[in-house]
Amino acid sequence: MTLTRTMIGATAFAVALGIARAQATNPPAARPGDDALTCDQIYAEATAQSQRDQAEREKRNDERRRQSQATAALVTGATLAGGMGGTGLVAQKAAEAQAASTIAEGAAPPARNPRLEHLKQLWTQKHCVMKK
Repeated sequence: MTLTRTMIGATAFAVALGIARAQATNPPAARPGDDALTCDQIYAEATAQSQRDQAEREKRNDERRRQSQATAALVTGATLAGGMGGTGLVAQKAAEAQAASTIAEGAAPPARNPRLEHLKQLWTQKHCVMKK
């Protein structure tokens, strides 16, 4: 009986932790008080969300660029070392893995930001317009 309660408690904790992590990485679209936001507040929050998304894209692009440079250095080193020995095979596998990763990332749909989409919806619902 105690073992069952422990397992149920551990399972409940794991589920709660998973939900908390999911909410941390994917914040809920609507938040309490959204209906009271002014057009300026909606614009400011949407801008901040967009900037966070852009920073994440830039971080991924920088990582991809570093990986490309490392692979290029590995291939160059293998070529200068005389071709398809052990280093050449490692270089080939690294280049193939990078190409596969790039193709997979390109095929994936763009990441969605539910909060930004909700803010855009609020902007429209409140008939907000850009100030000149």
